Amino acid sequence: MENQFQETRLRNLHIILVLSIIGSGFSFINTFITGLMLPTMKQLYYSGALPIPTEMTFYTEQVLETPRSFFFCNSLLYAMSLLGVVLMWHLRKGGFHLYTLAQLMVLLIAVLFLGREALSLGNVMFTILFVVYYYTSLRNLGVFSRTAKPNDTTESGSTNDPEEK
Repeated sequence: MENQFQETRLRNLHIILVLSIIGSGFSFINTFITGLMLPTMKQLYYSGALPIPTEMTFYTEQVLETPRSFFFCNSLLYAMSLLGVVLMWHLRKGGFHLYTLAQLMVLLIAVLFLGREALSLGNVMFTILFVVYYYTSLRNLGVFSRTAKPNDTTESGSTNDPEEK
């Protein structure tokens, strides 16, 4: 019964991890390509060769005036987030820490580059929701309680667990 319960927890974790793979993967591709194409898009827009509907002019100009380094920093952070998700898939607690750090840095970078108004409640809430879900899921699967590998013994035959000493 316990084994079946663990399998259900792991399946649910994998479902949410797939959502993070999609989100971080898409965001990585989007920010990287935007960073690469930004100078060309600026040139096309200001020369009039890039027709933009009037309703989108304000947003388009905001994106075009954003420094390229913002997009490259975000693409690096989304790549870190993606790596963290892959590590969590393999039940590594380092993946949780990497994912959490990357997601918090994405929020911070937006504020540093674009100002406080770039920090939306929705982004903060989704970040908190996913981090809390991953933490509780990994904790329930025993990922954070592992201190020594089963085959990790010293010459005397005892484990490297500090609580046993």
